[in-house]
Amino acid sequence: MIWAMSSQRSIVDQLGLNEAELLRTLLESTVDGVYAVDDGGRVVFANPAAVSILGYGSDQELVGRDSHATIHYRHPDGSTFAESECPLLRPRVTGEAVRVEQDWFIRRDGSFVPVSYSSAAVRAAERSGAVVVFRDITDRHLAEAERRRALEIHASRARIVQATLEERRRLGRDLHDGAQQRLINVIFALQRAAVSATDERARQAIAEALEETQQAVGELRDLAAGLDPSVLAHRGLRAAIRSLTARTPVPVSLDVPGDRFSPLIESTAYFVAAEALANVAKHAFASEANVTVKFDSRFLSITVSDDGRGGAAADQAGGSGLAGLADRVAATGGTLVVESPPGKGTRVRATLPLIGSDASSPAAA
Repeated sequence: MIWAMSSQRSIVDQLGLNEAELLRTLLESTVDGVYAVDDGGRVVFANPAAVSILGYGSDQELVGRDSHATIHYRHPDGSTFAESECPLLRPRVTGEAVRVEQDWFIRRDGSFVPVSYSSAAVRAAERSGAVVVFRDITDRHLAEAERRRALEIHASRARIVQATLEERRRLGRDLHDGAQQRLINVIFALQRAAVSATDERARQAIAEALEETQQAVGELRDLAAGLDPSVLAHRGLRAAIRSLTARTPVPVSLDVPGDRFSPLIESTAYFVAAEALANVAKHAFASEANVTVKFDSRFLSITVSDDGRGGAAADQAGGSGLAGLADRVAATGGTLVVESPPGKGTRVRATLPLIGSDASSPAAA
């Protein structure tokens, strides 16, 4: 405090100002609104920033007015803000200091401005008042509103993805347990009919019908696998990726733990592997590939790499499917990174958040 007073005197001496002039200069130059009220709650001072933030033309339009009835008498929802409940001018009565991180002041035109403020008591002789320092936090308020909106959009996308996942699994079960089983029964019936048929034309017709039915069963199986492989639901990510790589023409090494995760995380990770390995087989001209899954308490990452010709991109138009995969990953709150320098292979890495994905602590399968 002694240093501050000494420093203040030094500034006063160096600038040739008296203390009153220095104080006036500071109050006029600060970007924070400053105003003072007397013991009756009437405004006795407002600096230029306070006048501007509150939308007035000059301080004289504020001075002498009841502070609460002017800037703080109602809430943004239109309800009345009782003066007895208002903390803004409480210090003039209690002597306490008050700080509020977010509140709303009413401007001259009746609109609201979001503010943060501090209020402290001022006592002189037998009288007491308060000095309020406040700041327009419109930018911060808008940024927070945008962040909340982004979180709401993300939550909505996650719910849509979860609902899609559940519907995909339901369709897969229906295809397997319904239409596919019926077609298999038709195959058995046609095989029995072929054995007992004596007419050549009948046997030929049965053979053609049998071939068509077998192709239909194969197409249904492919469709059901594209919806979600049953092995993923029953045995988890490692078993599903192992089954996937068994059909891949390029040799694939695996480093995938047997832990279980939420259905959404497992399904997303599986389709990352499926799409990336499909691209390896179709476009990479690779001699080998690798799938690695790692996780901690917050994230699961799955990486698919190959030693092929490279040149892939997540935003590539056309048949790569990586753009759609990036959207699928983003819907879980995750990120997809594709590194594919020409001639040096491709590395596809998805990072998926475990927190908020309905994934409890992963348990060993």
